[in-house]
Amino acid sequence: MKTSNNKILIVEDELFLLNVLSDKFKREGFRVVQATDGQKGLDMAAKHKPDLILLDIIMPLVDGVTMVKRMRGDSRIADVPVIIISNLSEVERIAEILGAKTGVIEYLVKSHWSLEGVVKKVRETLQVYTLLRQTQGIK
Repeated sequence: MKTSNNKILIVEDELFLLNVLSDKFKREGFRVVQATDGQKGLDMAAKHKPDLILLDIIMPLVDGVTMVKRMRGDSRIADVPVIIISNLSEVERIAEILGAKTGVIEYLVKSHWSLEGVVKKVRETLQVYTLLRQTQGIK
């Protein structure tokens, strides 16, 4: 097991994928919080203040686009980096989020990544985000 003290929130309504991602990140030493829809994701983000969020777009109750927009309006979680995990058919929604500059760092198309690739992208994003925060004097 690799060590990490980073906490990630995985927001995914496909339970199989949610569990696979959660198990992988736990084995890699991350602390993992889960949510199965955008509303629960907002609640868990506010409660647990994760270091990063892996977020699906198409979900019940509150979708990923709406969740990101609401996060950016909430000072408690406005600065949490987000990596979108999506289906290729959601390209227009991804473009909407990225074009709005709502703090989405990256997106991964579900059919084009491996578990190791997701872990690598999360680690890279956390390193960059940590450096940015340090240079800006943000705690």
